[in-house]
Amino acid sequence: MKRRAFDSRVVALAIAVVGFVTPMPRAMGESPAVVSGELRKWHTVTLSFRGPETSETDGSPNPFLDYRLQVTFTGPSGNSNDVPGFFDGDGEGGGTGNVWRVRFTPDEAGEWRYKAAFRTGKEVAVSLDPAEGKPTHFDGAAGLFNVAERDPDAPGFLKWGRLEYVGKHYLKFRDGSYWIKGGADEPENFLAYKGFHNTPEGRHEYAGHIADWKPGDPDWGNGAGKGIIGALNYLGSKNVNCIYFLPMNIGGDGKDAWPFVGPIDPEGSPSNDNVHYDISKLQQWEIVFDHAQRKGIFLHFVLNEAEAPNKRELDNAELGVERKLFYREMIARFAHHNALEWNISEEYDLGLNLGPERVKKFAEYIQAVDPYDHPITVHHAGTNPEPAWLPFLGDKRFSVTSFQYYKEIAGWGREVEKWRKKTADAGRPLPICLDEVRWTTPDNQADQRKDLVWPTLLSGGHIEHFLYERLDTENFRQFEDLWLSTWYARKFMEENLPFYEMEPHDELLSGDAASDPRSQVLAKIGEVYAVYLADASKGASLDLRAAKGKFEKQWYNPRTGNFEREKAVFAAEERTDLGTPPDPPSEDWVVLIRRAE
Repeated sequence: MKRRAFDSRVVALAIAVVGFVTPMPRAMGESPAVVSGELRKWHTVTLSFRGPETSETDGSPNPFLDYRLQVTFTGPSGNSNDVPGFFDGDGEGGGTGNVWRVRFTPDEAGEWRYKAAFRTGKEVAVSLDPAEGKPTHFDGAAGLFNVAERDPDAPGFLKWGRLEYVGKHYLKFRDGSYWIKGGADEPENFLAYKGFHNTPEGRHEYAGHIADWKPGDPDWGNGAGKGIIGALNYLGSKNVNCIYFLPMNIGGDGKDAWPFVGPIDPEGSPSNDNVHYDISKLQQWEIVFDHAQRKGIFLHFVLNEAEAPNKRELDNAELGVERKLFYREMIARFAHHNALEWNISEEYDLGLNLGPERVKKFAEYIQAVDPYDHPITVHHAGTNPEPAWLPFLGDKRFSVTSFQYYKEIAGWGREVEKWRKKTADAGRPLPICLDEVRWTTPDNQADQRKDLVWPTLLSGGHIEHFLYERLDTENFRQFEDLWLSTWYARKFMEENLPFYEMEPHDELLSGDAASDPRSQVLAKIGEVYAVYLADASKGASLDLRAAKGKFEKQWYNPRTGNFEREKAVFAAEERTDLGTPPDPPSEDWVVLIRRAE
């Protein structure tokens, strides 16, 4: 039975978001693919082919497993990208049809050429051998299209391009700045949304955010998408720039989100059908992910969770057909987005311990399939990353950390500083991401600012906030103070510091405030210093013996995101008294000291 995810109004909305869409021809003829999308650098280009008529529930052949679409895109400089495609039903959310698609994000303006390889054979989709299977239907189809220069005014990440590992403690946008993560770690079952097709166990409605949906925003099902789209609007408005989620939590904590068409036992079972995908649901996920990117929200895909039934759900925790297909489908459908990462597993070493070697094999397969080389990580359990993360240091398959300090605060930045050094000493400096630390409640947001936000960021790290409601988080507005204080810290760094060139230097601080472990110094010696004082009334001095000449000082309010008082110019001394802060002096304050022009 054919199902459609969208009514005509929603198709119009989707077209408005994506750009122009060329009607699908009835027969391929001399036009092997329909090219759609806004043809600009860093915007998604979609190629749609007419292939075999089939259904998302067919078993022989299985359209997801027994066909493989790969398209090679060659850009004006001669660089090529080998991009996986997918079966897309009727192209409008229906599970039956003959539409096969590939989504590609060009990284150059100019003429792009493409050539499709479409092959069939038993389980050919999960094979990395390009000669596996037999050519069929539109195999060899080729064409070209032209891409305009990037739009510097495009929304969200579309203006900066792909977020990449560049050998530093911060990821960087190809055509933009370095990036500091300040995101939401909950709810991990963000995709357990009742408005999605075939989500019977979904517990989320995000009803408190329906009012945040605006006319012109995407939707489906006559209002079914408004809650989750509104939630992203709210998070984006508070500059929350990352969301953590599980696309498959069968047998896990929530047991309420998965991409499969079914039948599925949410508790986990070897009899679950994990090789047929729900096209309607995945198109709805794509609408949500696209909107998140346009709101500046990074996609943190967590591909397994701690519970043994979840880890066993795919191939009994091995790298078999089910797991390979799951990775391929997530990559083919969603890797075109500019800012995301693949997290192999939440708490990989808890419950059923996957072990470092198995995690590395999983990462290697993902790296082989993903044409964009998005960052890969893995999450550990407990309050100390040792020894769980040591096996991944220096390994080129891993580009960021994902650390848990369960109910802890990671030593007020000391752990961030320690692991920055460890990764650098291993020859591959990594962004140090604290992805699960002390719970945030409505009542401890000021403490989180002082204990976690500023100590973590001014130690050169990144943070996702662990919310006390966990699976049941419905309204993000109750944590507004936390979102704002995290944004104020990021804004201070992004607008005033070459933070990607700076190092922690807490040893430069002396005086009573220096005895407070929350106090921090991030510095580019002789040029710029950022000092966080958790209680500025205690008084502090900064060692500027390595600095020469005149400097200027400003006080920044972490509670408002504003500078207070005029700049003060002074001559550097061996011990420079930071002076008296603005009112109230017993609160936390940040001192910015930089060389005077």
